[in-house]
Amino acid sequence: MLNQAQTSLLTEGAGRLGVELSDEHCACFSLYLEEIARWSRVTNLISQSDRETIIRKHLLDSLAVSPLIPADVRLLDLGSGAGFPGLVLAVMQSAREVALIEARRKRVSFLKETVRRMKITNVKVYEGRVETLAKEICLRASFAAVISRATWGLKEFLTLAQPFIADRGTALALKGPRGEQELNDLADFPQTLGFCRQNICEYTLPFGAERRQVIIFAKQCLT
Repeated sequence: MLNQAQTSLLTEGAGRLGVELSDEHCACFSLYLEEIARWSRVTNLISQSDRETIIRKHLLDSLAVSPLIPADVRLLDLGSGAGFPGLVLAVMQSAREVALIEARRKRVSFLKETVRRMKITNVKVYEGRVETLAKEICLRASFAAVISRATWGLKEFLTLAQPFIADRGTALALKGPRGEQELNDLADFPQTLGFCRQNICEYTLPFGAERRQVIIFAKQCLT
């Protein structure tokens, strides 16, 4: 379980990002961190191992996106890894139907077991490469939002996300300070896929100085 200092780090940090956590949320995230620690003994989930760092650099970074996504949309997390941000966003809103795509089997097993232990019913985990799963009829053009956290460059992310996004849906790329340069390098590429840039939301991780960006693109946006 989270100790008092860790709970304060999580709840105060979330508050600074405009996110209010209930006792139920905290209990769920406590179990999540326990599973990360347990599975990290046998497989490489994330580079950091101490809970305070995971809370600050991964949990809070994922929570920062929650206010940007409506509570009841169907959301897809591409390359979910250890579940950041998709699993975190599913915990925050039970009405939010979330799909997680992950290619590595051990991480898929971790995600499925963690979802089972957390007893959340609004998450489905898919194992496989994004390019392959994009051909599945049940997944094509069926998500209002597709998100990824620093897994691919912007050009590759938009290319991979495009088949999954419903008309007028959004693609959200979570980026560090290099995101602005990636965006400049895109030039007119998003338009070739039917995207236009909708917004850039910047924030700083609580209790530190790390700058983050959420770059949001809209599919088939009218100008």
